[in-house]
Amino acid sequence: MKGWYEYNEEKSGINPEATLKKWAVQMGRTTNNLKMAILKTFLGLKNSLLDFVFPAHCLLCGSFLSSETEEEKSEGSRPASLVCADCWENLNILPHPLCPLCRAFLNQSQDAFAKMRRCPNCAESSLSLNWSLGLFDPFYQTLIHYFKYKRKISLGKKLGRRLGEILKQDGFLKEYDCLIPVPLHPSRERERGYNQSKILAEEISKLCSLPLLDKVLLRKKKTKDQTNLLPEERERNVKGAFRVSDNLVLKGKRVLLVDDVMTTGATLEECSKVLKEAGAKEVAGATVVVVNN
Repeated sequence: MKGWYEYNEEKSGINPEATLKKWAVQMGRTTNNLKMAILKTFLGLKNSLLDFVFPAHCLLCGSFLSSETEEEKSEGSRPASLVCADCWENLNILPHPLCPLCRAFLNQSQDAFAKMRRCPNCAESSLSLNWSLGLFDPFYQTLIHYFKYKRKISLGKKLGRRLGEILKQDGFLKEYDCLIPVPLHPSRERERGYNQSKILAEEISKLCSLPLLDKVLLRKKKTKDQTNLLPEERERNVKGAFRVSDNLVLKGKRVLLVDDVMTTGATLEECSKVLKEAGAKEVAGATVVVVNN
């Protein structure tokens, strides 16, 4: 006597066992989708309650923020992670790139700069110049801190786009072939969860259609945090910390090296030295801020 499975399969042409397995898989997906929907609903209610009890405010001026952006929704953060439109528009923007050594403005219309593509008084630097959004003031310091140490990635993306807009408007990027972010040591990147320089470079790349090479420059040595080191200690700290994975990719290229902050310039200088030794024709820097020494 035929069993139920055999009889049903013969009559309908359907394999009940396979059908049950397919149904189980679909139910599993439905359950996962339901769990995600419940989680998103819970997070939305949590943020709404927090907004009611503790209204979100701008990090820079303290004014209240009434609604969150799509970027913040994707991060699961509250509007307090952002900055009001007025503060974004009023950030101090530098008019020209700077010499990485003497920090003098380099006006691209000047004959001396046009010929040398660097400061005529500081020709020994491996880094030809550095373009920054602004000086390291309390406003920029707050933005960098929240982006770098409090996982507010949407702030970093906005800063990267703002830097890209300045570079694109000036026509500065036409002279360069690729973007390379300053790398973190793998252990530090795992600890932080992301490389802030790469996030900045990604936004510039998308806005300006400039190739991003994020696997070429690698950090081979885990260095100390540079924050509390003296200038000469910073130089020793990063010496020999970087290597290039593929020299052929860099041969004859003009490279724009991206980082968040230029303090003494030791990190950018060491990176540019390694890149030029690997065949890069020129290396310039692009950072959110520069510390005026």
